[in-house]
Amino acid sequence: MRASISQLSEGLKDGGELNLKELLTAERVATKVKVDSWENAIRAVGRLMVDAGAVEERYTDGMINTAKELGPYIVIAPGLALPHSRPEDGVLQPCMALITLKPPVNFGNLDNDPVNLVIAFGAVDNKQHVEALRDMATILSEPSNLAALRAAKTKEEILKVMWSTPTPG
Repeated sequence: MRASISQLSEGLKDGGELNLKELLTAERVATKVKVDSWENAIRAVGRLMVDAGAVEERYTDGMINTAKELGPYIVIAPGLALPHSRPEDGVLQPCMALITLKPPVNFGNLDNDPVNLVIAFGAVDNKQHVEALRDMATILSEPSNLAALRAAKTKEEILKVMWSTPTPG
């Protein structure tokens, strides 16, 4: 089952408690990451979450296993993957991490490969991260924001886009 960014945004309801600034911090952003496979892309974004103390090592394995089990559904739009797993797979605190890939890699999604933007998230429940996901979906639904993320050379450029206040569409 694939969902577009706009479907993700429309499907999220009010009631979340955390916003993007709380979930996506500078220590969990990296640009121009070089990997040779989709699994290593997930490992790279997962490493940022592990190093920040937000998830256990096994959460990265959980994201990879989920993608293997369910297929490349995590590639939700051209060039954009959103890996995640279940809270019980080792989430210690709600979090997000973002990497840009250079060069991009294929995840096996014929419609949306290759991927050059990977945003992982870890949730401790079904509610706390909803506001942040809704904001992220709103930001990513704007083509100019996606272009700015892909062109970003620094963490600061990434965070400027991601921390921008989304306006309802």
